[in-house]
Amino acid sequence: MILFNLLTLSADHAHRATQLVLTEHLATDVFVDEAIDNYCLRPDGTIGTQPLYRVLFLTKALLCRRIEELLQARLPGNDFRIYATPVTHVNEAEADRVRQLQSA
Repeated sequence: MILFNLLTLSADHAHRATQLVLTEHLATDVFVDEAIDNYCLRPDGTIGTQPLYRVLFLTKALLCRRIEELLQARLPGNDFRIYATPVTHVNEAEADRVRQLQSA
């Protein structure tokens, strides 16, 4: 299992990605952190901030590439930054829910 992190500067893209992942049965629950501050170093050396949206969900590791391809196909030109973190333990009830997701 992995914890899939999708970061975007677009609220619309965050919500559309959430709907897509759920309706395609690639996750059972999706969490969205809205408008968190993204600090970045500007070319002139100053530090700036932008509102960032984080879409976070638990899924099967074998679905990671399929999710990326689906997001690219359905939301072309997106600004997504994607990170996947291996999950070493979940309680049995949550593991059962993830096992019910579509096959890779």
